[in-house]
Amino acid sequence: MAAYHCIAVTLGQAGLLKELLKVIERMRQKPTKLTKNLRQKNWDPVLEPDLVVYNAILNACVPTLQWKAVSWVFVELRKNGLRPNGATYGLAMEVMLESGKFDRVHDFFRKMKSSGEAPKAITYKVLVRALWREGKIEEAVEAVRDMEQKGVIGTGSVYYELACCLCNNGRWCDAMLEVGRMKRLENCRPLEITFTGLIAASLNGGHVDDCMAIFQYMKDKCDPNIGTANMMLKVYGRNDMFSEAKELFEEIVSRKETHLVPNEYTYSFMLEASARSLQWEYFEHVYQTMVLSGYQMDQTKHASMLIEASRAGKWSLLEHAFDAVLEDGEIPHPLFFTELLCHATAKGDFQRAITLINTVALASFQISEEEWTDLFEEHQDWLTQDNLHKLSDHLIECDYVSEPTVSNLSKSLKSRCGSSSSSAQPLLAVDVTTQSQGEKPEEDLLLQDTTMEDDNSANGEAWEFTETELETLGLEELEIDDDEESSDSDSLSVYDILKEWEESSKKE
Repeated sequence: MAAYHCIAVTLGQAGLLKELLKVIERMRQKPTKLTKNLRQKNWDPVLEPDLVVYNAILNACVPTLQWKAVSWVFVELRKNGLRPNGATYGLAMEVMLESGKFDRVHDFFRKMKSSGEAPKAITYKVLVRALWREGKIEEAVEAVRDMEQKGVIGTGSVYYELACCLCNNGRWCDAMLEVGRMKRLENCRPLEITFTGLIAASLNGGHVDDCMAIFQYMKDKCDPNIGTANMMLKVYGRNDMFSEAKELFEEIVSRKETHLVPNEYTYSFMLEASARSLQWEYFEHVYQTMVLSGYQMDQTKHASMLIEASRAGKWSLLEHAFDAVLEDGEIPHPLFFTELLCHATAKGDFQRAITLINTVALASFQISEEEWTDLFEEHQDWLTQDNLHKLSDHLIECDYVSEPTVSNLSKSLKSRCGSSSSSAQPLLAVDVTTQSQGEKPEEDLLLQDTTMEDDNSANGEAWEFTETELETLGLEELEIDDDEESSDSDSLSVYDILKEWEESSKKE
């Protein structure tokens, strides 16, 4: 039975309810082969779950929100003649709390007291949290005072829960009284962690001034750690307080103390603060500092910020993030692909565009035709129709045309640019017609083209030749490359960018 207890407790803590029920079924099954030479002939190999197993079931119901299973557990306890203990009632209350059944939380609390089981501090913690979620703040305070009057030795978690409840409702001064009571207990959490949680509770309640008041109050009691500093950066960044966030961030970086070492959350919240305030120069500075410190941007959280920065002129950051993700063996965010593709297309760097298309074609995600169309409409102010025509012409160079993403891109370009990818299609049409009627000398073909050019000039329109037409006419040597930026369109590698940043930081 001890082995089943270990298995049940482990599965219950992991929230694996189905596996735990299978264990109970296994306990009730008879073995296929009976052991010979048993000393006790009346030994029954079938086992029934005891209170420990049923409590494990209730524990597994907490993360899975299976509140209906609580009734089943109490029915099974009555069938087997087992009496619920304090842990049983406490776990039942927690299941109902997480499932949002606050009335049943109070019902099980009353049943617990009527059964003669004395509520413990952990039970009052669940009760306080239930009252907090119901908005009954005064009742939560009274519950803790009732616990103290009944002689129940409180734990730090009970006072911390009540303090968070008060801060979340704009009563941070009252919360400090609960912190004072918590300090008198043994084995309570450090004050730095406590104050950080109270600031987070005030922020979630929308009390920004209380967050700053708690932060100032904390400085008189203990030194803020990096967790508290990160929380304040979050407070400043999400409430348009860029100057305060910048001051705190620079203080963290400059002090270089062991309890204030910047981590990935520090840079993340400062990047968010810079992006929300449209401070893209400082955004670039924070990003460079983060990379030089050995951290990489979390693309799942900050992909949109990098896109906004790139549109504000910080294209090197997006290029660096894209290359860094690839070098780490990960797949870049879809927004990285699409934004870089649009940028390369707008610059006329179609070799880079095709490289990106070949890369995205093999990615685990797919981009639908509607998403491509929406993307082109979003960038229509700087992504011209001529750019899309040329991208459609170069799409035949792609190595993975049959892949869904590339196929959807081709369909979107055709629907947006029309069935013809060249504005000079009438010339090709005449070309084909001429060839079909019979072989004509090249002079006749040139004469026909010259006549058409004269007709267009008479109408006040300039005739433009495509690359295909120039090759057909044998005039490809007359093509002039007027795109001066195409020669230097290749972006710097991630190592070149890092080297530049290091040199600039040394000069500063």
